[in-house]
Amino acid sequence: MSKAEKEILKPATIIVNMSEEDRLRRDMYRPDMEKFRLFTKMLRTNVLLKKVIITYK
Repeated sequence: MSKAEKEILKPATIIVNMSEEDRLRRDMYRPDMEKFRLFTKMLRTNVLLKKVIITYK
């Protein structure tokens, strides 16, 4: 595995105090493969949330 592939597979660090504009600017310069992975993760999360059944009131 090349060094570039290892960098892509490394988990992203979470920055709490980041404005929306800064977050979008950071995401805009991500590699295409990372953007694709984030997009598919978003789709899987959305499907999961649609399947959730609330059992308490």
